[in-house]
Amino acid sequence: MAVEIDRPTVAEIDLSALRANYRALRTYTNGAKIMAVVKADAYGHGAVTVARTLREDGCLHFGVATVEEARELRKAGLQERIYLLGGFFAQQAEAIVTLDVIPALFDLSLIEPLDRAAERLGRRPFVTHMKIDTGATRLGILPSELPRAIELLRGASALRLEGAFTLLANAGDPGSPVTDQQLSVFNEAVARLRAAGFELSVNHVANSAALVLRHDAHYNLMRPGLALYGLPPVYAVREQVHLRPVMTFKTRLMQLKRVPAGRGVSYGHTFVTPRESTIGVLPVGYADGYRRGLQHGGEVLIRGYRAPVVGAVCMDLTMVDLTEVPGVRIGDEVILWGGAGEAMISVNDVARLAQTISYEMLCTVGRRVQRIYRS
Repeated sequence: MAVEIDRPTVAEIDLSALRANYRALRTYTNGAKIMAVVKADAYGHGAVTVARTLREDGCLHFGVATVEEARELRKAGLQERIYLLGGFFAQQAEAIVTLDVIPALFDLSLIEPLDRAAERLGRRPFVTHMKIDTGATRLGILPSELPRAIELLRGASALRLEGAFTLLANAGDPGSPVTDQQLSVFNEAVARLRAAGFELSVNHVANSAALVLRHDAHYNLMRPGLALYGLPPVYAVREQVHLRPVMTFKTRLMQLKRVPAGRGVSYGHTFVTPRESTIGVLPVGYADGYRRGLQHGGEVLIRGYRAPVVGAVCMDLTMVDLTEVPGVRIGDEVILWGGAGEAMISVNDVARLAQTISYEMLCTVGRRVQRIYRS
């Protein structure tokens, strides 16, 4: 079988699945807008292509974590709203204003430098949102700091506080009292800010899980991330909405060898063949995002069969036992995760074996893994 590109280890991105997931999630929003979270290179899927694709489907709001991620989207011609969710330093204020992104005011010390930058660059009123720490104890202004925040914002003549948001720490549990408490704190904070004269016309709390499971977390903007890429963050979401995995991580068989029983495989001989075996070598390893822990129970799909990973996963190579796979040949396609129907391995299952979460698995697919986009 011919190898189509120079290196056959690729992440194939199904853009039709991405569109389908966006539309499926949109049915839960009750008219609210969706902010597509495309931070971390759209969870490894390619932020520019993902944003362009969703823009074609009507998405006008995009969330990033860093100034550099916002700059990449602007350079690619994305003129829609970009929200800087992951924080910034005072010295980045001018870049934020120049890029025309909507920053999260998460610390009192950032109000004055951002106001100064907007004034200096003639960008008044410059739109901002306030991130309120309602109990996750990450970035955010504490409720006790609101009086001082109000005072500083009233003195910031170049800024306009358009909205507020928070991070839910336990949205995956629809009955969580933690979420109940956080929403109560958030609603009280919004009421205090409005009473102080701030309109707060755009508020957002719901991540993927809360979008589907917590209607009381629905404001007029929602921030799905993982669900856009076809992975339910918790089982309860999978029961409610049909999502299609967007990424298929795959490679091709590079070498086959028949070895006798008692042959050690890979570093440390952590696997020894219990019988005469056919061992396949794959050109993928932990430098590509295929985790080292997958030597314990990991499987791949080849010719419709599941084959176990054997021996230590190396930086560039992984070995699999193909003894039970008939007709296997060099160049055969090997699915590491993704696929469809019967021929599918869920990245959620792969992540559990690697003792991590699907978010990390997707985000750590390496830069040397080419992204192939299919419509």
